[in-house]
Amino acid sequence: MKALLVLRSAALGDFILSAPAFDQLRRVFPHNKIIFVTTQSVSKKQRIKVADYAGNTINIPWVDMAIPHLIDETFVIDNVLNFYSLWALRKKLKTYDFETAILMVDPCAPWLGRIKKLLLIYFLVGFIPTLGWRSQGSLKGNLSELNRKGLLKHHVYGPLQFLSEITPAKICREEEIVFDLKPGKEAEDWAENWIKTNQLENRPIIAVAPGAIHAHKQWPVESFKELIHQLLDRYPNNVLVVLGSPKDRSIGEELKRSHLESIFNLAGETSISQSAALLKKCALLVGNDGGAMHLGDAMGCKVVSIIPGIEYPDSIEPWHNKDLAVRHPVPCAPCYSFTYCPEKHNKCMTELSVESVFEKCRRVLDKTRLEI
Repeated sequence: MKALLVLRSAALGDFILSAPAFDQLRRVFPHNKIIFVTTQSVSKKQRIKVADYAGNTINIPWVDMAIPHLIDETFVIDNVLNFYSLWALRKKLKTYDFETAILMVDPCAPWLGRIKKLLLIYFLVGFIPTLGWRSQGSLKGNLSELNRKGLLKHHVYGPLQFLSEITPAKICREEEIVFDLKPGKEAEDWAENWIKTNQLENRPIIAVAPGAIHAHKQWPVESFKELIHQLLDRYPNNVLVVLGSPKDRSIGEELKRSHLESIFNLAGETSISQSAALLKKCALLVGNDGGAMHLGDAMGCKVVSIIPGIEYPDSIEPWHNKDLAVRHPVPCAPCYSFTYCPEKHNKCMTELSVESVFEKCRRVLDKTRLEI
């Protein structure tokens, strides 16, 4: 069987936003074996942060939700600067008969980064036809200029670029964009049992994801406390489940203290697949921008996402829940600073009101209550 190499560096959120592209790959190349090569991040600091919820820097558990229906096999690059590990991967990939390579990047990704990834593909599998890298971009990564020109799109479209480069070219309509990720039977059985064990079959569940990889993407914990107070005051029959990584465990305990009987803290206790299975059964997910928001969206959960001023509007909002995203406009947004607040005030998050988030939650929960 001819093989197709896909290169995409991605943590949880980026991978989920690539799911529609993998779905299209299966449709366009139905007879090819899809081999996925990935790394969490080129940055060592970022890899360490992602490892907090992934387990380690070579563990990519979210890919399991795409195997085998979207992806046949996965190889993880722990460090792209380690020549020996790259050479070992090159030897493994030589056993496949690669016909084409697909490079999945974000919309208008800088050309320098794309060139580096192309060279990596050529080193690993040789000079084979490679698709997905020819979109608009810049030499210096000046996203502000590209945004002013109206060239930037939602991040779901970046990995789909290969469709315009095949012959004949294909356009993926919005109704064709699907997130076919599957938690698996074991995880879904776990979610069923957890709900039964805690006698929550007849109580709507609200999931809360209060953590963030970077501090400037973090809504204040005090704001989450007030939001939870308002939610339980208006919806006393509801229960809340805190989801997140092990480092979010302490935040979950802090949120739980004021409502011991109504809040379950599962931060650091559930796998990615278990969280996904549980989110399929939740009435609502509310939390900071990050992988959890996109995971809930992919599982069909209603999502109220708290979006920082890092990127342009309609760029990273959960695909099916864009209208439920909450942003606080500030003069310095978008800053395109992905690891810290350049102004050192983080006002796009600290000044985002509890009322604006609660109003979005109320829209969802009032409708759910009427449907019940």
